[in-house]
Amino acid sequence: MSRVRVAALVAVLIAVVGGLSAVAYYSPLMSVRSVDVAGAVAVTRDDVLGAARVPSGRPLLQVDTAEIADRVAELPAVESVDVSRSYPSTIAIEVTERTPVVTVERDEGRIGVMDRLGVVYATFDTEKSLPKEFRRLPRLETGNPSPRDAPTAAALSVVRELPDWLAANVRAVRVDSPADVTLVLRSGRTAVWGGAERSEEKAEALRHLLTIKGREYNVSSPEFASVK
Repeated sequence: MSRVRVAALVAVLIAVVGGLSAVAYYSPLMSVRSVDVAGAVAVTRDDVLGAARVPSGRPLLQVDTAEIADRVAELPAVESVDVSRSYPSTIAIEVTERTPVVTVERDEGRIGVMDRLGVVYATFDTEKSLPKEFRRLPRLETGNPSPRDAPTAAALSVVRELPDWLAANVRAVRVDSPADVTLVLRSGRTAVWGGAERSEEKAEALRHLLTIKGREYNVSSPEFASVK
């Protein structure tokens, strides 16, 4: 094939691709006609759609998915968002909601709900005003509860790894340093946990120790667990 014919063929292909791209970019045949929302449970679909403000009827390629994601991410209970185009006519929004782990005391006696990352994303006037789904969360007791605070991170890690039977019986988590976490049980007894490592072994040691009468159960070194 001669160079002229090759050049002509390449020019035709470029024109075809350019034409198809123009059609996709401007054509109403590939415009937004529906929005799919996934992962929204605590956050309602209406909340997501209201925040997203997806432009109905706009060609998919003209829709700024990053801007939509940024708007949805402003919802307090949303941890992350993924927005994508699903051809021929759908915008798909996948939401990852925040995971509530503990409550923390805020200014003027208010109660905040903290997620797994250390973010307080909901605040209520009193403990009694907490929604039902938050009332059994343990209270975090530490000097500087925040996302960048190492003791906070340790406490959150401990709480998240507790087995169900123990998590249901923890009223508060006290932490002075990443290696000094203590669980306050609903019975009033305490469990000295230590650091966030070896949670499964510590929980199993505590399960056995709780059959012994005492006030303080130390499982920071599970192989040398003790009762006072």
